[in-house]
Amino acid sequence: MRILFLTPFLPDPVANHGGGRYVGCLAAAMAKHADVGLVHLSHPGETAPGDACWSWRRELPYLGAPPPQARLAHRLKLLWRWRRDPLLAAKHWHPAMPTLLADARREFAPDVLMVEMAQMAQYLPFVPGVPTVLTDHEAGVPANHATGLGAAADRRDRRMWQAHLRRMAGFADVVQALTREDADALTAVLGRPVEVRPPALTLPATACRPETAPRRALFLGDFRHQPNRDAVARIVAEVLPALRRRCPDAELWIAGGNEAPIRHLAAAPAVRVCGFVPDLAALLAETRVVLAPLWTGAGFRVKAATALAHGIPVVTNALGARGLTAPAPACAIAETAEDLAAACARLLDDTTLAADAGRTARTWAERHLDPAHVAGLQLERLRVLLATRAGSDAERRP
Repeated sequence: MRILFLTPFLPDPVANHGGGRYVGCLAAAMAKHADVGLVHLSHPGETAPGDACWSWRRELPYLGAPPPQARLAHRLKLLWRWRRDPLLAAKHWHPAMPTLLADARREFAPDVLMVEMAQMAQYLPFVPGVPTVLTDHEAGVPANHATGLGAAADRRDRRMWQAHLRRMAGFADVVQALTREDADALTAVLGRPVEVRPPALTLPATACRPETAPRRALFLGDFRHQPNRDAVARIVAEVLPALRRRCPDAELWIAGGNEAPIRHLAAAPAVRVCGFVPDLAALLAETRVVLAPLWTGAGFRVKAATALAHGIPVVTNALGARGLTAPAPACAIAETAEDLAAACARLLDDTTLAADAGRTARTWAERHLDPAHVAGLQLERLRVLLATRAGSDAERRP
């Protein structure tokens, strides 16, 4: 089977954002059983690893963030496209992509196309006849949807996005989400069945020992992602003060790329903004708990799953735990700032509880995040799709 991925970033098991890690791990596992190709938009700083699984790969630059000298012209161009396309789709449009997809069909000859992230669904009309699977990682509610033009413009853009998604999803043979909750929400938006493809992450060879770490909480995320910016600002303003009333020596580290919008938070007491940290395992080894509540956005929480995979307990809220079934004390769920702080303080103060939580976290991750298992489920779904399409084509032939 020849499978072509279409993505808005370079997938990589060690990418500095959750979507890239997830798709990279999944593709690497699928490549053990199929021929896997890739067409993607590239962002500054993304480089293909030497052991990449792609047998065929092409890229185009992401045009949504131009250099400073071109900002005015670029903004006007996006506003022009915004007449008929939601802004997120306009940002991910590249005029050369239809030609590149035609090249992929001719040179790679895929049996099936897997489109990752709904902003890439706009390219589905350019691959007629190819069986297609669209995986929406955000349940029909894109995280970075703010237009910067006010509330009325945001409402208009949300309406445009829903109409755009319904229209483009109609070109896909199969639509998937990452959790059952997301699939149900997306079914309501699209009016058609939506399948579930569980998340996957490569587990490190050895787990961390949170009981040996300092009294340190960590927030981990890519700060291009608006929900991460919103969440960490609220954690610093509301949760951290409540935590330090219980644990005066507690500290919060904030790690992740594209940190310029949240750099000012480093001025708050006990806060360190680390930026992108290339050695994630070393960072987590010095972390007692990952503090990961979210108040906006949808989709699966890769930051929390990454912590659990390393044997680090997570304190979050219901939205931040979406798609996670890890039991307490590995994953403690609370909603108010005081309750989040209390759950975090218990792990910071009790090394025995932290050790038990870490072991439970790792055990859950081993059972639920194995890329080989998720790849098997995806490949079987693709085989059923291809068999169904072959049967339909046979029935239409005279």
